[in-house]
Amino acid sequence: MRWENGMSKVSILRFAAPVGMALLFCAVIAGSFAGPSLAAEKAKVPGFENTNVILVSLQCLRPDHMGMNGYSRDTTPNLDRIAKSSVVFQNSIAQTNLTPVAMMSALTGQYPRVNGLVTFDVTKDSVPSRTIPEILKYYGYKTAAVVTSPEFVLRFDSASGKTIDLRDVFSRGFDDYIWPKRHVGRSMRVVPTEALDWLGKNKSKKFFLWIASGSIHPPYAATVPEPDKSTYDPPAYKPFWQNFYPVSGNEGGPDDPTIDLLLRIWNNDFYEGFKPVYHLKPADAEYIKARYDAGIHYTDKFIGELMNKLKETGLDKNTVVIFYSIHGKALGEQGIFINYDLYESVLKNLLMIDFPDGRYAGRRITDQVQGVDLLPTILGYLGIPVAADLQGTDLMPLVRGEAGAKGSPYAYIDRMPWWEHWMSRFFLEFKFQDPLKRNHPPSEDKAIAAYENMLLKELPEGAYPPGDVAIRTTHWKLILRKNPRLLEKVSWPAFITGKPVKITNMELYDLTADPAGMHDVVAEHPEIAAELKAKLMAWDAEIEKRKAPYHKSGEKRYIIPYP
Repeated sequence: MRWENGMSKVSILRFAAPVGMALLFCAVIAGSFAGPSLAAEKAKVPGFENTNVILVSLQCLRPDHMGMNGYSRDTTPNLDRIAKSSVVFQNSIAQTNLTPVAMMSALTGQYPRVNGLVTFDVTKDSVPSRTIPEILKYYGYKTAAVVTSPEFVLRFDSASGKTIDLRDVFSRGFDDYIWPKRHVGRSMRVVPTEALDWLGKNKSKKFFLWIASGSIHPPYAATVPEPDKSTYDPPAYKPFWQNFYPVSGNEGGPDDPTIDLLLRIWNNDFYEGFKPVYHLKPADAEYIKARYDAGIHYTDKFIGELMNKLKETGLDKNTVVIFYSIHGKALGEQGIFINYDLYESVLKNLLMIDFPDGRYAGRRITDQVQGVDLLPTILGYLGIPVAADLQGTDLMPLVRGEAGAKGSPYAYIDRMPWWEHWMSRFFLEFKFQDPLKRNHPPSEDKAIAAYENMLLKELPEGAYPPGDVAIRTTHWKLILRKNPRLLEKVSWPAFITGKPVKITNMELYDLTADPAGMHDVVAEHPEIAAELKAKLMAWDAEIEKRKAPYHKSGEKRYIIPYP
């Protein structure tokens, strides 16, 4: 069944109900000729009649830092236990490298340029596409969200210079939209325990609950209490950055690896005054990873509490729980610790589904899947018609093991926006220009002001933001730079290091021989590159035809304060 854009909520319900009854009647008639067991299977009540849905977004969780995937630390004992009764997708790929854009693709089942969230300056109506909560409300679901990621609730108003709580693109469609008013260590990235209270109060309702936890995100472990916070620290370690100008940032403390700090690490050198002042030693990288892992372990404790709550209330019998990490995290693989580009460490994420009563327990799916597959899979499981404008694939045939079922042979990635576009809209203005938030030495003042002005000139307001695209198979990944000369000009690494960077038009990675995607082999395999480029450009052209409008004159735009 296709949904037309002009169809109202009432008309959808009026249309869906008779069609559902007709299908149910046909199923009963057909089943009567196929034997009692098949008739009972065919005549089952659709899942949306009696199934709750919980989507748990574990922002930045890398699957290779989980015990079930062979990680050396016992970071995820609860998730590892849940995995035994769940379906785990072992090759799940994010739609982009930055949280808000990647998450909106999952919530809408559409690529970024199609759903409309392609940058960090947004209006309340930037995303015209339907989201998961909006669709499920049509089917009688109470919808709620508990979020501890600032990206999903806070906005920066350039006109007033204030950060505000603005309900907009992410809160749309929710009956309850909850975020904690407490700030531990000056960060709201805490474990979302309010979700447990909400479940207790709403256990008798049919619901969709989105739990968006930011507690794994930088500043790593800033909100984790001792002794959990330092449990993995290298012995007697003192953070190297405490020997230099303080750049801890407004979200964390002196010992927390904050985004402000991590932005200054390039090729394992720490930069201040546009020169390397320190080269990272193994213990330095180990400390950053240790604090990242501490956030994972503490969040995993909350997951254990969540699953216990479902069991105590009996909700485990009719609730499907989806664990989704949005994207991964760069932890020094290319000598950097930010999600600057489309590296494998950033794109690979967790997707795990715990079905009621252990249905499909223990299945491990190696087919490649994408973020845009999340929404159609939820709808497919619930028995809700999938809209014609969704671009992902219903993965339930793959979960059920149906003959011929497969994932996505080709995953498409939009690097929207460039890291520099986000910086020009928020980071430089908010973090560098406010004396109360100063996180750079005075010697950088003039250069920073000039860089900000250059970014605003080269990436002007109202112009569609530039981006790169990529295509990925289980064997190969090709990155196509759509405007490499402009990227060289605005490049953050070139600015912070004081050295020019050279950007090639294409990069090809052999993921079979080089799983981490460290070595560009485009020169060795021109025929593979040409084949993938042709397919990628055809996809890109189709996306351009369907892309949502970006900027309307007179609209009030607010900045998502990321990362």
